[in-house]
Amino acid sequence: MIFMGKKPDRTKFLKHLNTAVDFFEDYSQTLYNNMIAISHNDADGISSLQIIQNLLHKMKFNYDYFIYNRSVSWGNYLNGILPKTQNKRTALIFTDVGSNLAELVPIIKKRKEHFYILDHHEIDCDLDLEELPENLFFVNPTVFGFDGLDHVSGATLAYLFAKKINLSIVKQGWLAVIGIAGDSLRSMEKLQSFNKEIYQEICDEELVLDKEGLILFGSMHESIKRGLKYSILPFLIGYGGENDQKIKSFLNSISINPNKKIVDLERDEIQRILKSIDIDVGHFAILPQKQGLLRFAFEHAILLNILSFKNINAAISIIHQKSITRYAKELYNEYIDTLVKNLKILANELPRYETKSTIFIDAGNGKIPPSNWSDTASFTSVNGLLRPDKMMFLGGLEKKTQMVKLSVRCSRKYLESGHMGVNSVISTIKQKLGGTGGGHKLAGGIRLSIPSFKILKNNADDFTSLSV
Repeated sequence: MIFMGKKPDRTKFLKHLNTAVDFFEDYSQTLYNNMIAISHNDADGISSLQIIQNLLHKMKFNYDYFIYNRSVSWGNYLNGILPKTQNKRTALIFTDVGSNLAELVPIIKKRKEHFYILDHHEIDCDLDLEELPENLFFVNPTVFGFDGLDHVSGATLAYLFAKKINLSIVKQGWLAVIGIAGDSLRSMEKLQSFNKEIYQEICDEELVLDKEGLILFGSMHESIKRGLKYSILPFLIGYGGENDQKIKSFLNSISINPNKKIVDLERDEIQRILKSIDIDVGHFAILPQKQGLLRFAFEHAILLNILSFKNINAAISIIHQKSITRYAKELYNEYIDTLVKNLKILANELPRYETKSTIFIDAGNGKIPPSNWSDTASFTSVNGLLRPDKMMFLGGLEKKTQMVKLSVRCSRKYLESGHMGVNSVISTIKQKLGGTGGGHKLAGGIRLSIPSFKILKNNADDFTSLSV
């Protein structure tokens, strides 16, 4: 059966991965003459795609690539990609997407092409591995008990697959580090399992440099003055989004030059900051072949996420560039500035309603635009700004749809106490109240009618109280 095991089974996972690799190698020499790569529109997906593109280039294959943003069904999406005339000499490789097996398996069964799905998201149904179609090679570490957030990023999985076929893919390992940084949202010493192993391998190859210092993610390339103001992980209450003079006065009071770069701070200067502000010292990844913002893996990943939604061609282009364009830099600074302002508003101003296991944040008053709700919710959650022991519903009425749009988030701490994850809660809500939406165990979203939302809010604990 396909299920989330309690304990990761490394041996079974690697055996399954190797089987897919063996089939791909054999068929690449005897059958395939064309490849189609499909990936997700975020930093992890773009990094995964680049790794597979490099592999296909080294194998001298013709290939096309496509980016899937989950806005349409797989049926509609693949209808525009798959050739009208079926051909078993074509193979499709999915990275960082494709675990929607309930939808994809019926499509794949009707096709002659071979499908390789390399994904780290939890699957949406219960199936026997042995019952999957013969033309589907499905590799997903969550099937074998690994955590798709903590243990294996999409880019890590793509890298493991590609390196087994061509060892020179190691030189592209820095791409996996961008994917890891963008998906894990944590400093590098906290990485686990395959993410940790691959990161160490890439550092040993000196393709990425591991540095220790003050962690102010989102602004690691900045001065300490701007770092305190614009850090998004951690978001620093009392400094985040505050005026420059307040921050400069603080730094001057402890004899630190406000314009000194974060990465240039001396150990004793860091200690003086730590005495006044609760910040972690940790490890971060540097990409030595790049300049400015792009040298920092976390910031590079955030930029890819921004560009993936604004201008996908710019996202794919900038991963090859050594320095940031003016266009990309303006988008990045605007995004960080907006996010910091929103986090400050949420922490200090927005009305909230709490139950035993939930907290509702009313963002529908115009202070935070609906397009910003999802990211505001995510960084509120990872920063633990509210109650990490409760599930958060952030949102409000969408005027254009007259539906209540909710971004739903919970912390790892919440899950560890035996509660259902976000995806399970959203499924329960949809079964009882209707609506549309989905997600994974830590994050998701749902749209509900106004009457359904009122029922949810009044009975919130009933929807979240079931134990796993």
